[in-house]
Amino acid sequence: MNTPAVVILLLVIGVTLFISENMAKAKWMPVVLARKIVHIVAVTAVAVSPAFFANQWLLAAIVAGFTGLLCWAVATNKLAIDESRSRKSWGIVLFPIAFLLLLAFFGRSKPWLVIYPMLVLAWADAAAAIVGETFAKRYFSLTGDRKSLVGSATFFITSFLLLWLLPYSLSLFHPVFQWPQPSHFGYTWLVLLTFVAIVAAAAEALGSGGLDNLLVPLFVAWGMEVMILPDGLAGCVMAIVLVILFGVLAFRKKWLDAGGAVAAALLGVVLWVAGGMVVVIPVLLFFFSGSLLGKLPRKAISDAKHNKPRDWAQVAANGGLGGVLIMADTFFPSHTLLMAYFVAVAVCTADTWSSEIGQWAGGKVVDIVRCTPLQAGLSGGISWQGTVGGLMGATPIGLACYWMAEFNGTQVAIIIAFGFTGMLADSVLGSIFQGRFLLANGTLTEDRSLANGKAPQKGWRWMTNDTVNWLSNLLMVAAYLIFCW
Repeated sequence: MNTPAVVILLLVIGVTLFISENMAKAKWMPVVLARKIVHIVAVTAVAVSPAFFANQWLLAAIVAGFTGLLCWAVATNKLAIDESRSRKSWGIVLFPIAFLLLLAFFGRSKPWLVIYPMLVLAWADAAAAIVGETFAKRYFSLTGDRKSLVGSATFFITSFLLLWLLPYSLSLFHPVFQWPQPSHFGYTWLVLLTFVAIVAAAAEALGSGGLDNLLVPLFVAWGMEVMILPDGLAGCVMAIVLVILFGVLAFRKKWLDAGGAVAAALLGVVLWVAGGMVVVIPVLLFFFSGSLLGKLPRKAISDAKHNKPRDWAQVAANGGLGGVLIMADTFFPSHTLLMAYFVAVAVCTADTWSSEIGQWAGGKVVDIVRCTPLQAGLSGGISWQGTVGGLMGATPIGLACYWMAEFNGTQVAIIIAFGFTGMLADSVLGSIFQGRFLLANGTLTEDRSLANGKAPQKGWRWMTNDTVNWLSNLLMVAAYLIFCW
């Protein structure tokens, strides 16, 4: 460990935080500027720290302790630079978590996948915020936080310049900063850098509540890994073209709202570049079949989002875990990860078909846990029509794997079985944990907007259908991985 350098880094962070805090309290500096100065200094210091630590366990322990300190500061409102915000800025805790994840997987083998994604977060995010606050006139909101077009453009340009110029400059100072690059540097490399900058800007635009502090480094690391793949250029260009067309179509047809379209486009880029048609076809089957079934007349409606464009939360709940698995497969190619991805898609498709067909067909509905009659349309309720619909939904995903991925009969049966079981697990989780609210007319609803602030009669308020979908998906993927092990 380079002790003097580490001490200097810690002193720089401490002094910057102290000065920014006091200047923000005295109103000598705009709060947004104070926040971003601290952001730049702290994230940059963490980003370059692998150059000064030979012992990565020690580095991880220090960053973990720093994360705990940040949690305490946010929870107890010790940061004056956050006093003007209506909610606690937990996003500041997410950037060291992103660093720890990257350090755990790539710290020894590919340190450039730790350093440069964090530097993009440090400088591009701050530049986007400062320019956006100063010059923006047009804004948009994809997932809750207000973003600006000029801010997103600044993030894109800054990301591009950082990834283009920094590796050659920093590599002169320490070997850990070297980013091995293929011989095809030039036009091709600039196109690939443009692709990574677009992905990073999209991730930042989707990151509300500080979530971009986690999303941006992970997506930049993935993009940097994709760049060195043999067919990286063709895959990246094709993905950008196709997902833009799909996003525009889905938005114009009102299948997705703006946030949902961008989230789906980002997911589509990951799937196409990393897996091609083999992984894209099953998720398209899920999306289009669910959209068509959603047009069926329903005898019971409990979902507040029914007949409305799908938003980013629904895209993340149904496709987020699959995207993570395919991203992981980019770094660590594995047949097991690919199978787990198809299991995740099968679970989502089975659950969607079960819900749509069950509410269209009507019939007797019982609580899957208590075996008592239940109001039709509520999570946790099952009918024989919906159960058959769930099995029908998992089956085409398995058959698509047989056709596209050339899986054998046993693998197809496993995908269908886990997909169907995931649909049942979703009902169990919904029955036990999802919030239900009693309306004045005596009926139950899961729509929090109709509850008028009332406490749920059962379950947790924050446990929505999207959360249940995500948890059931995670449960089945974990069960499959354990099954393989």
